[in-house]
Amino acid sequence: MRKIPTDNYINFALIGNNVYDILFMKYLFLSQNVSASYCDKFRIDDKEKEDRLRNIAYYFGTKAPVLIDDKGLRKIFDKNGIPRTFDLPNLSSKDIINQIDNCLKSDAVYVCNANGNLDKYTMFILGYLMVMGQEIFFWDDIDKSEWLMSCISKKNMNGYKEVVQFPLEMIRTFAYPYLFEKHKLKMPSGKYREIIVNEENNIGVERNTEFNLQVKNQAEVQATISLLGSLKKQLLFMKETAAQLENNGYKVLAPRLSNVKMNTSGYIIFENDVSENPIVIESDFIEKCLKSECVLICNKDGYIGNTVMFEIGFLLAKNKKIQFIQKPTENWLMEVINYFSELKDKNILMKSRNS
Repeated sequence: MRKIPTDNYINFALIGNNVYDILFMKYLFLSQNVSASYCDKFRIDDKEKEDRLRNIAYYFGTKAPVLIDDKGLRKIFDKNGIPRTFDLPNLSSKDIINQIDNCLKSDAVYVCNANGNLDKYTMFILGYLMVMGQEIFFWDDIDKSEWLMSCISKKNMNGYKEVVQFPLEMIRTFAYPYLFEKHKLKMPSGKYREIIVNEENNIGVERNTEFNLQVKNQAEVQATISLLGSLKKQLLFMKETAAQLENNGYKVLAPRLSNVKMNTSGYIIFENDVSENPIVIESDFIEKCLKSECVLICNKDGYIGNTVMFEIGFLLAKNKKIQFIQKPTENWLMEVINYFSELKDKNILMKSRNS
């Protein structure tokens, strides 16, 4: 991880669920003499396609026109037979732990999600990295979910708010030697479609809000508990669980289960919620979880959604005690949680970031 904002980016960790996006970014970074690493299970057994990706990346890294958006890049990929999707390999608990370790040792993390989708592995890792203060960049929004993007998109160490960056604009963030030095490229500040250029010539996509959660691990309130689960799929089960816990003497701090007030883009807002703003609600929810003695995952039939995966990763990094009602469908999750729960000395991770 970069120690101060003026440090150069020397290496990136790449995470995501499409090996073609990951390999493209690897070679694009290499074209600028910046290394990029990722899980070794992400590979393609097609040398011809990999060579095409390398050639495209090096072309854009050294010779291509500056302004090209993702649609233009996608057309080039399609023309060269680069698939839009890739079957995700099964990752073990060791793979996930190694990915987190690699991300913390790198200067920054680039999330390769060209289509906006993210898998549960990546969501879990992002939750953990956010707490650890790692610098994170995204290729695209997370399924166009403004509230979740705002949770992850906190002010990074690059000196400005933009963290969602199209791959070709990403290169300019840490010095574009060919275009900036050879052509002395200067772009007036302003907005170019979705791309924003600020007065310092930084380029990216600015978020509307930031998730400035200032809550730290405070003294736990005795006999309290918070529930995590998919409100869209398991709301009734969560209400039943909350009632049973309260009958047994527990106070359920979160979520604020009550009558549903509205359902906005799949985000459920209750009458008792502190706000109608999903970002404010999420901040309040996390704060209540941190004050609880325990966080209980309501995973009926073993199901855990992407958002809950992100929250588990976040709370795990905050040293919260996490328990499950049923065994998770994802076999790796329990082993990863046990590993980091037993890792009492977080200084080990902090040292690994700066080694």
